[in-house]
Amino acid sequence: MSLRKVVYLFVCLSAALFPMILGEEKKKIVLIYTTSIRALGELREIENSYMEHLTSYVRSLHKKVDTLKKYLCSVAHVNLDRLESRVQYVANPLNALGLLRRAHEDWPKWLSYIKDQEDVEKMDKLVAQMPNAVDMNEALMGLERIERFYDLKAFDMANGLVAGLQLDTRMTAPECLILADFMYNRSEYTRAAEWYRLTWNNLQLPLNPVAREFYRPNQEEVRKRFLISRLHEGSIDHINEYLAELSQDPAIPLVYLKPKPAATLIERGCRGDFPPRPMLVCRYNHTTTPFLRLAPLKEEEVSRDPLIWLYHDVLYDSEFEQLTVNLTRAEMVQGYTDNYTTTEKERIFYVNIFEGSGEKLDRDLVNRMADISGLLTGEHTQLGTVNYGLGSHFPEHGDYSDIKANPELVEEGDRLVTFLFYMTDVPLGGATIFPKINLTIQPKKGSALFWYNIHNDWEPHVLTRHAVCPTIEGNRWILTKSLMAYDQMFVKLCYK
Repeated sequence: MSLRKVVYLFVCLSAALFPMILGEEKKKIVLIYTTSIRALGELREIENSYMEHLTSYVRSLHKKVDTLKKYLCSVAHVNLDRLESRVQYVANPLNALGLLRRAHEDWPKWLSYIKDQEDVEKMDKLVAQMPNAVDMNEALMGLERIERFYDLKAFDMANGLVAGLQLDTRMTAPECLILADFMYNRSEYTRAAEWYRLTWNNLQLPLNPVAREFYRPNQEEVRKRFLISRLHEGSIDHINEYLAELSQDPAIPLVYLKPKPAATLIERGCRGDFPPRPMLVCRYNHTTTPFLRLAPLKEEEVSRDPLIWLYHDVLYDSEFEQLTVNLTRAEMVQGYTDNYTTTEKERIFYVNIFEGSGEKLDRDLVNRMADISGLLTGEHTQLGTVNYGLGSHFPEHGDYSDIKANPELVEEGDRLVTFLFYMTDVPLGGATIFPKINLTIQPKKGSALFWYNIHNDWEPHVLTRHAVCPTIEGNRWILTKSLMAYDQMFVKLCYK
């Protein structure tokens, strides 16, 4: 199968995710952790193993020290500094024999005993799996997104208060510093100054000796970076005021020296600022297929232009387990944003394509999509199973194609409809946003969104452009699938 065919097939399977995931064949594939909660769970498992081996190594060192002390006591070695003393010692044949035997037999054994570091070798293998610079950058981007999208205070975030939810974690001085440097490098100078000030304040807190020796940033360097951040947008004439800010209560936000950027439409939607939508229709759908007369679907009409429905209780815990329980990072593919219109791609999540083979789960999912849509859903599911990560989001996009720019993507017509199944609840963040119609849908486990991407004349419906808000707390899993227009030519009814 040609590369074009492979790319096209993958696009059809995961159209609701992004126009292209594959296509990195010429680049070295880098497995990272940040863009998937499942992958981050694997990293936590690696840390468990690392700490177990480190603890074992410490116990082993204590045991070795005790054994070596016993050996030194048994040898009763006297240090002979003068040449005459050493010559006199070995002139005794018994001393000479003992010296030769110890050097020939004991020293290699003790050296081997000291060098025996099985736990160190195992830890070395674990360190080889550590996050790389790309991972760290993705994590910092995720936290920056969370702060920016939800307009959070740096002080609250550092103290574990995120969007009204108090977490049982606080950020340390090194963590505040690395985020401050990240903001600074993005020319977010006021936000960087907030994090430098938090770093500086954290350094005033009592630290244990290990933290002070190994982790503590240089206090004067942090002070200097804070001032430089303020001077980037301020004036040197006010340097004394900036120095005074450094000692102020960090709970009081810094004043923006340049106008603060206005919130985007998507950021407003993620913050819950869209106006309330009028009540539409909630009903039991028992007409799309004959089967629904026995088991109607809970259908909520959330938009009439474009037509968008939300179905409740259409995916079950047992199905979620079957689809995800054995998935690992290595078995999933890194998902990216559209690479057709920009030179840089943004990592979004990890995705796995579930290609059913006729088993019960496969048949159930195929039939359920047919019940929802009344369309031809094929013999097998071919669903994209997606897991988002730390602060992961999806920028605004449409699931329809730009036919003129990418004719190879529409060999079977454009993407007619999108199914989006929510496999998990997301306590904070992770909403699906339709910014052009002021619609926000919060993920609810077992529910599914369904909408048409194109008009009756098959022209793109731009109001279906949507985005995903950054996930703050929770593990966002979704299933997604698109159906192509040509396959539905003789079954799709024109909607009004």
